[in-house]
Amino acid sequence: METQTHEIAAGSAAKGIDVGKLEKELAAMWQPSEDAEGKPAESGVTRVCVLNLVVYAAHHEDRAEIDALLDEVSEQTPSRALILIADREAESGKLEAYVSTRCQASGKGAKQVCGEQVTIEASGPVLESVSSAIEPLLVPDVPVFLWWKDIPHYDDKLFNRLAGMADRIVIDSLAFDHPHSDLLRLAEILRDQPQFMRVSDLNWGRLTSWRSLLASFWDVADYRPHLEKISSVVVEYDPPDVAPDEIAPQASLMLGWLASRLGWEVEPGGVARREGNAIHIRLSVGGQPLEVEFRARDDRQGSDGLIASVTLTAGDGDAEFYVAVNQEWTKLETAARVGDMRAIDRVVSYEQKTEGQRLSRELSLTMRDRIYESTIATAAGMLQAITRS
Repeated sequence: METQTHEIAAGSAAKGIDVGKLEKELAAMWQPSEDAEGKPAESGVTRVCVLNLVVYAAHHEDRAEIDALLDEVSEQTPSRALILIADREAESGKLEAYVSTRCQASGKGAKQVCGEQVTIEASGPVLESVSSAIEPLLVPDVPVFLWWKDIPHYDDKLFNRLAGMADRIVIDSLAFDHPHSDLLRLAEILRDQPQFMRVSDLNWGRLTSWRSLLASFWDVADYRPHLEKISSVVVEYDPPDVAPDEIAPQASLMLGWLASRLGWEVEPGGVARREGNAIHIRLSVGGQPLEVEFRARDDRQGSDGLIASVTLTAGDGDAEFYVAVNQEWTKLETAARVGDMRAIDRVVSYEQKTEGQRLSRELSLTMRDRIYESTIATAAGMLQAITRS
């Protein structure tokens, strides 16, 4: 695959973004060249746009990394990408805009499939109004996705305006700087601003294999009577480097999902207790107590913020069910122990996908994810118990 770019500036802080000029330049890039007789030459390029992808990134983000990721995404979903690189800390205003093509050639002699890209670099006061330039650049009649490569803030006017244009918002809770408060803020946004309900979380996608394997225990008839008597759950995780004393968002999502699906509730006024590297929370199910433990493991390079195991214990230890990643982080293994009998149920390859592959998957989804919403709400309830303590 090859990427070809062609850049022309069309914006300034003093005059704003010249949307008309950008559209003319984009149109000109698709005009076929002429042959020796002055006739339009046959083009080896196919222009494709299946969606609008608006990307918000802070100025310190690696531009080359973003470009490489979008190269990967465009192989699956050619689009019009509108990239906003924002410097919120700068005092002076800056506004520059560029257009480019992003082309992928699938083989020798094959036509290139191309999408479009508009890159906007903005800083200072102009950031407040930059959304007004993005909206007219959206291609009509195709979905709009907003990939917010930052922490969504409840009172962020720019986030609110861009989110209001989008059919779906993509975030990544793995990158939360303050895992507890950031997840609580996300829960508040989802609860109070229904226009933002169509949210995709790349971190939620990373849990797909884990959730599938845990749910498979309920497919075994001999296990179900024990699973109805779960008395404790332990989730082990690699602590996030940015906040090692806080629970990794992925661990909160995992327990939020289990609790929301199985009807576990945080006891009214419940608090948490910390013991060494573990945080305990008391839940209840059907009037019976259930102990939840978030346990931070020793920090491991390359697994920052990822969960390592989930263990469900039934009754007084009569049965135990777990899913864990192996030492090399290449396999997921499930096992069950009922009484003295222990069985290895399944061993599957650990899902190793690039960020580009994960983003491409989310761009295929447009429906509201109610399970994710209830997961966030339940996880927030557990985190509130922690903040009370």
